[in-house]
Amino acid sequence: MNVAVVGGGTMGLCTARELVNRGHAVTVFEQHEPGTMFGSSFGRSRIVRQAYPDQFYTEILLSGHKLWYELEAESGEKFVHETGLLFVGPKDGTETWEELDVLRNLDVPHKVLTSQDIESVHSCMTLQPSEIAIMTLSAGWADVPAILRHLRRHLEGKQCPIMNQRITNLPELGREFDRVILAAGAWVSKFVDAPVTVTQQTFAYLNFTSVGPVWIEGFGDHIYGFPSEPGQATSKIGYHTAGPVRDPDSPDRTPDPMALNAILEAANRRFDGTRRVFEIVEAASCLYTSTANDDFRLAWLDDKTLMVSPCSGHGFKFGPWIGQLVANLLCGEDDLANWPRFRF
Repeated sequence: MNVAVVGGGTMGLCTARELVNRGHAVTVFEQHEPGTMFGSSFGRSRIVRQAYPDQFYTEILLSGHKLWYELEAESGEKFVHETGLLFVGPKDGTETWEELDVLRNLDVPHKVLTSQDIESVHSCMTLQPSEIAIMTLSAGWADVPAILRHLRRHLEGKQCPIMNQRITNLPELGREFDRVILAAGAWVSKFVDAPVTVTQQTFAYLNFTSVGPVWIEGFGDHIYGFPSEPGQATSKIGYHTAGPVRDPDSPDRTPDPMALNAILEAANRRFDGTRRVFEIVEAASCLYTSTANDDFRLAWLDDKTLMVSPCSGHGFKFGPWIGQLVANLLCGEDDLANWPRFRF
């Protein structure tokens, strides 16, 4: 097949890679330059993990997580830093118990930590006596720029052109190609009336060093954080609750002051043992393309065009798996009827 992929972010490039590896001709169309700050793949790191309060996504990642290591083997580079993950929540919290139930149902190795033993896995994190942290080992953070660089190099080596071009007419593209994959991230709503909302999400690097697992608060604004990146003296903390609604074409990417305040509050809540005044050294934002129930959205727009929106702020970690799924759908090896939660 001759396939056009509209969108050169994580999902578009992972899909293109899977297709060229299967011998198909692929052309990627991306309106922005590599490393753009305007999309959803912007930033130096993303959390990768298997554990979810939702069993459906955990089951996917029990097989999909390993695909990151196949990507590493293909590249000869290290992309994933296996630090483990701490899911932090109140002992009686709904999400806490949903997480534990999923891990137990699927026999995912984990350990429950209290405020007395958190220091055994994290150098400076604090838990309240009313909280627990669920530790899973098959998790950590991924080096996003390195992954995107490899994907582009791999595609170029397979004679897959990556065109710096904005597509506005999908039917016209469909007349030129056998199949069209719309993986345009926040721009998907420019092409189709999809039930998604685009928001600007803030993250920041703070003035302290952290060693240990990535972490997520399973309550409130679902603040999440990372250990310090190699050679850096800062730590990244992000804000997950939906931020200001944005038109993706807007050039405004000013970090949300309310989110920055919440990030500082979380630093004080989680790392007061460092005995310092926390300051934001660097602040930035990316885009979420979210659905009402946080499920991904895939749909055939016509007999040639497949819309792919693995979104809602948790899609990145599924990148290689999404590439496989889309290739299977195009090749008739799978059917969207098998994935009712993705349909709309």
